Amino acid sequence: MKKLLIFVSIIVVFCLYSIVSNEMELRRMATLEGRQEAIANIAEKYEDAVIASEKEVEGYIISAFEVKDEHGYAVFMPIAEGKYKYQTKSSIREKEQLVHGLLDIPEGNSYEFYVCGDEKIKYLEVTIRDTYTGELLQKEQLSLEDSCIAVLKREPQVWAWQTDVIGYDAEGNAYELA
Repeated sequence: MKKLLIFVSIIVVFCLYSIVSNEMELRRMATLEGRQEAIANIAEKYEDAVIASEKEVEGYIISAFEVKDEHGYAVFMPIAEGKYKYQTKSSIREKEQLVHGLLDIPEGNSYEFYVCGDEKIKYLEVTIRDTYTGELLQKEQLSLEDSCIAVLKREPQVWAWQTDVIGYDAEGNAYELA
């Protein structure tokens, strides 16, 4: 009986530890330092990641990060007030290349977002076409003045679309962003 009581006690302590540790992790993601640590822990190649910029979209946080001469993003999903959970990341690319992501919010809107690592790019021209009909669905100019992250609310919703993005510097010179 004593062994069973010890065994049950160990299980209870382990469960409590797991719950408390998970709760602390979710709360830590509410801070820039916590999100940066989460990105660094994803994989060894992200170890020296530094968050360069962030944008909040309907409670979700998009963190643009830099690793040496490359960049990428991570998305953190709101769980509850002051609690976030790591949701997804991009692969890292050279800073001259645009990193693109989608954010579909359950019971909400759909967004495309772009993370630009090239500081000379000041705005993006984004064109979205229906893949099947070729019909122009959306054409927007997105500023990168306050952040390296540009967010576009997608309207209307279609199943298949093609997005073309051209970057422009302050003088209006166009750059292909592969």
